[in-house]
Amino acid sequence: MQIFTRWLSRAATLSLAVVFLVPAAQAQDEVLQYAGGEQDIDTLRVVTDTSFTAGLVDNIAGSFVEVEAVVDGEESPLNHSLDEADRERIASADLVVYQGLGLMPEFIQAAKARESADRVVLTDRIPEFRLLKTEDGVNPHTYHDPSLLQYSVDHLTIQLKERLEAVAGEIEGNRLRVNIELQSLNRETEGLLEDLSRTERVLVTDNDVFAYFAKAYHFELLDVTDEKQGEQAIELIARNQTPHVFPVAGAGGGALEEWLEAKRGSAIAESVSLAPPLTGLWLAESNLPTGTYIGLFRENVSEIILGLKPLPAAGAEAPAPAE
Repeated sequence: MQIFTRWLSRAATLSLAVVFLVPAAQAQDEVLQYAGGEQDIDTLRVVTDTSFTAGLVDNIAGSFVEVEAVVDGEESPLNHSLDEADRERIASADLVVYQGLGLMPEFIQAAKARESADRVVLTDRIPEFRLLKTEDGVNPHTYHDPSLLQYSVDHLTIQLKERLEAVAGEIEGNRLRVNIELQSLNRETEGLLEDLSRTERVLVTDNDVFAYFAKAYHFELLDVTDEKQGEQAIELIARNQTPHVFPVAGAGGGALEEWLEAKRGSAIAESVSLAPPLTGLWLAESNLPTGTYIGLFRENVSEIILGLKPLPAAGAEAPAPAE
């Protein structure tokens, strides 16, 4: 289990554009003046499903919580099976926080054994019409969209303030900061993607982890494990001269690699290759840039842009812009 107990200082947000950070700091200061200063309170012990959830709790409640993620490190939550130690942690925690939407069914079942007041489902307040539906239900990765994650931030903040009433002002200030960061991230991403034409926005993969990204930023996402989508991928790769396809760490089981090996040099150009794996199922260690949601999101955006519009080799001319 990874224990998230680090202080989150405002200095950690300086990587965002100053134009958004200054109002965020001012808004937080206005809220914090009602917090009553430093107080001794009992730390809330929180157990979460994944490191994504743990990071969110930590970002909002900071040193007032001790957070344990059942799935941590580079481990996929998609096929995780709870052991007795996991079940004991869920049963004994002060608060259980999890994503919902069917991610980690065993965790959800164990959490539902707790009183409703002792658990928080992050996606409960996302409007249903905003959720990404599939033939099998709702895509469980939907809420990683920055604009939807704000609903989770607000919902979680309300629950934490009820349990940590003495520091509710500081928690509210953190909510304001996090949501402004998410709004800034969304605008930043839209700006970075402006250099990609709509025809270039093709994500060929073997899973639906980044379907939320495709929907939010107008990409075509094609899962080659579906025969019809695989055929469409071949057509679009040829038409748009798509240079890379995109594996996702912890998902797909290598199906994309097998598909590429079978099709490259015959159905698609020999030059098409695998991009570095995107990461959408876990956070890195907390001391790394990708140890936060925002840092990881930016890393994925960078990999997608470079995968679809590679930098020219030294001495080579840049390709003409797509029409």
